[in-house]
Amino acid sequence: MSETLEGLKAENTRLKQELADVLLQKSEEVMQEEKSLERISFLEAMLETIPIGIVLAEAPSGKITTGNSLAEEMVRHPIYNSEDVHSYGEWVSFHENGKQVESHEYPLAKVVGEGHDYAELDVNYQRGDGTMFWMRIVCRPVFASDGQMRGATVALIDIDNERHLMAQQDVLIAELNHRVKNAFTVVKSIVSQSLRGTNASEGARDTIDSRLDAYAKAHSQLIGNRWDRAHIGKIAEDTIARIAGGRITMKGPDVEVPSRIAMSLSMAFYELATNALKHGSLSDTEGRVELMWDYVTPQQDTIRLVWVELDGPAPVSPTTKGFGSKITNQILAAETYGKVIIDYPKAGFKWSLEMPLNKED
Repeated sequence: MSETLEGLKAENTRLKQELADVLLQKSEEVMQEEKSLERISFLEAMLETIPIGIVLAEAPSGKITTGNSLAEEMVRHPIYNSEDVHSYGEWVSFHENGKQVESHEYPLAKVVGEGHDYAELDVNYQRGDGTMFWMRIVCRPVFASDGQMRGATVALIDIDNERHLMAQQDVLIAELNHRVKNAFTVVKSIVSQSLRGTNASEGARDTIDSRLDAYAKAHSQLIGNRWDRAHIGKIAEDTIARIAGGRITMKGPDVEVPSRIAMSLSMAFYELATNALKHGSLSDTEGRVELMWDYVTPQQDTIRLVWVELDGPAPVSPTTKGFGSKITNQILAAETYGKVIIDYPKAGFKWSLEMPLNKED
């Protein structure tokens, strides 16, 4: 009897422990569920407070599951729960050329369907009420802890005002370019009239006109693209090509320089080319020129340009320095904070410039 009682007590204790373990497990599960719900509520609140439209999709289908209220306000229709990457065509938008954006062109299709880690596209979007606005669509994948893609996040950014400002800027730049060209024309006319009746030769007049034309060309190139910067290759091509024709080889990385340096380089290239045509390698039918530039530091903050004349007459060091020499040496070095080296080896005249790219005024 005593043994039976002891056995019942032991069984009762075991059952109580199991019950306590179950209750503890259930309590932990409830706490975990509450934490998950709290996290979801936090994420939902965050989606509603950020100042851009957000759309979420699952992977691998690409089905759109939800979006925040700002996204709906921007597009002026409910979030379309597109079934997969082939059904985004119901989001009607157009490229800059007026062609409608196809389903596979949307960033979400690029990320979920093609596996890109980032995709972006500017579109002219047709809202639910029929009005249009420019919108930037940016998409990134969402990965789980096992490294598998679980979905994607799409950001919708209203860039309509930005686009309108860009259009206005283009109009202003075109007007500025027109006025600058007129100003250069007036300057040339004043110089020409001032030289009349003087002892200035026709050659001197032509030189002044050509230098003004080169400067005007550089200025026009800057305005035609970005007012603050210009590409070295484009500066060289615009300045030298019409002088050297097909006898110049240009090679170098795609490097932009500030407008101040671009103007100085344009004038220097002009002086180098005209000097080569008059006295250097281009004065010979077999002569040619090589213009090369490249970075000289791993940080890509310094660049070296090299002008080499080949297969022409042997160069002769001049006994006097003219205005052209000052442009290619003293003025250019001062404007670029760089160092100019000029050499006259038997193989041909050589000019080089090493300058920093990020030097502040």
